[in-house]
Amino acid sequence: MSDESGSDATTDQSVFEGLFERLLKPEGVFADELRAAGYDVRNPRLRYPTRVLLDTLDVASRHVYPGMPREEAHRKLGQRFADRYLGTILGRVTRTLVLALGLERFLMQMPKIASLSSTGIQVKVHKQPGGELLLAWHGEALSPDFLAGALEGGAETLSVRMFHVEIVRREPGAFDLKVTGVRP
Repeated sequence: MSDESGSDATTDQSVFEGLFERLLKPEGVFADELRAAGYDVRNPRLRYPTRVLLDTLDVASRHVYPGMPREEAHRKLGQRFADRYLGTILGRVTRTLVLALGLERFLMQMPKIASLSSTGIQVKVHKQPGGELLLAWHGEALSPDFLAGALEGGAETLSVRMFHVEIVRREPGAFDLKVTGVRP
């Protein structure tokens, strides 16, 4: 099933659950605007077109961080989201994988892991000579800032120190994240 843009990319309900049901708990106008963007907090579906996630991140940014630049608000939402996502069913699987594999091996498996919560995206991971990891994301309607924040927030939740994510390339439908501070 394609969304209105013709994309088949989807995002699992667990992402929306972590962000809206567990973290933000929107009501009133906030909930109404989310519903208009395609997500009804009272009637969640199993999957959503990925465009709905981007649109709802924009709604949340306006309500939670009014006046803050979009990119910064998306990143802050991602940082706060990670802890709540790790409490969802898919999030508990993710937490178990990180603890079992270690953070570096977990990130090296990101192409497979990303497919647990999203379809229609591709992730390639390259280990750099200095030990950093470069995660190259390709897909429509993704927020590099939200994903960078979610990685940072997840590392913080799991007590990984000196972890940082930098967006080193940003293009329509593609971006690269450089991850530093990953210990094997």
